[in-house]
Amino acid sequence: MVVDVAAFTGAWPTHPVNGRLDDVVGGLQRVGVDRILVSPLDAVWCRNPHLYNGSLYRACEGRDELLPVPVVDPSIGIWKDELGEAAEAGVQAIRLLPNYHDYSLGEGDAFWDAVSEHGFVTIVQTRMEDPRRQHPKSVVEDVPVKNILDLADRRRDIRFVIGGARTAEIRTASEALKEQSNLYADVSQADGLDAVRILVGKGLMERLLFGSHAPLFIPEAAMARVVTDLEDEVVEVVLEGNAGKLLSV
Repeated sequence: MVVDVAAFTGAWPTHPVNGRLDDVVGGLQRVGVDRILVSPLDAVWCRNPHLYNGSLYRACEGRDELLPVPVVDPSIGIWKDELGEAAEAGVQAIRLLPNYHDYSLGEGDAFWDAVSEHGFVTIVQTRMEDPRRQHPKSVVEDVPVKNILDLADRRRDIRFVIGGARTAEIRTASEALKEQSNLYADVSQADGLDAVRILVGKGLMERLLFGSHAPLFIPEAAMARVVTDLEDEVVEVVLEGNAGKLLSV
């Protein structure tokens, strides 16, 4: 069973993508993905990203292949209600975008206490686009991976996923990833030749999660990044095994 922890549905403001949910799902299923963790793309640029979570839950109802991953902003006063609604919807993971929503990742102990109480896996998205490809009037810098590492070290009661980091950043975090059992990284934006092989060579096989970044990236490229030139047992761990330890899929 192949699990994608980094898919989205919706519209993107700076260039056209086919983010219709059924089309995203169809594209991923064609390359062999069985379970899809999906977040609302429209929430990224919205001042209140919570507005899109309810429709996401409804769209995922009755679809075993979909696991809704709401976007949560702890700087908005209704975050507690948002976490409660997520729990009622059976959510297993939430996604945070501190660079787009302009807050400090390490602040808000009450928020993190609530995340821990609910048992949510927390995906911290480091980037949505390479800054070089963004509109020149709306450049959003990446979330420093060190900020995620520091938080994961301080809050070992919460499981964290470094979302969308580049290969070099994941390599820099390799010691923390190996040492901290609550820390994973997806390979949705791992870049460069043999990126996943390089990361596996750093001893990270048990800490890597498959992600497509669809519909901003094409599923075929995401799958090829993992299956090309890797041993079958390694491919199975990255595509399925690690996610199976982190989530009920």
